[in-house]
Amino acid sequence: MANQGTATTTTTTATTASTTATPISTHYTCVNSGACEPCEATEQTQPYCQDGSSPNSDSGLLVGAFKQPVECRWDSGVAKEYQDSHPLPKYVACDMADLGRRAFFRNQLVFVLLGLAAFVLYLWRRRRLASSATYSAVQ
Repeated sequence: MANQGTATTTTTTATTASTTATPISTHYTCVNSGACEPCEATEQTQPYCQDGSSPNSDSGLLVGAFKQPVECRWDSGVAKEYQDSHPLPKYVACDMADLGRRAFFRNQLVFVLLGLAAFVLYLWRRRRLASSATYSAVQ
């Protein structure tokens, strides 16, 4: 029988927003199951919302604290007694740098699409003005 009295969990924070398996413990494996979302004020004592966040009284949300839902499964070979005494996490902390990168590239995409739409509108207007000038010259 394994020595359950000394079983410890080494927890690290999952920092990716992908759907790949993320090792956040030596006893279970988690898969990200959703997008990062802001922590609510009632969750400020949870470990996944502790990363330097401060309450924002206006919105009721924690500024700078984001959580990401995960689906975790116990690894094979973990004792049933250990599983019963340690719940699997439902959330992990989000990597703020990853959120910043995604926001940056989303904004860049919006700017490129707006520029493309403006260029298409410019070409259409130029062609329309050229055709109306030609039409006026014929009459």
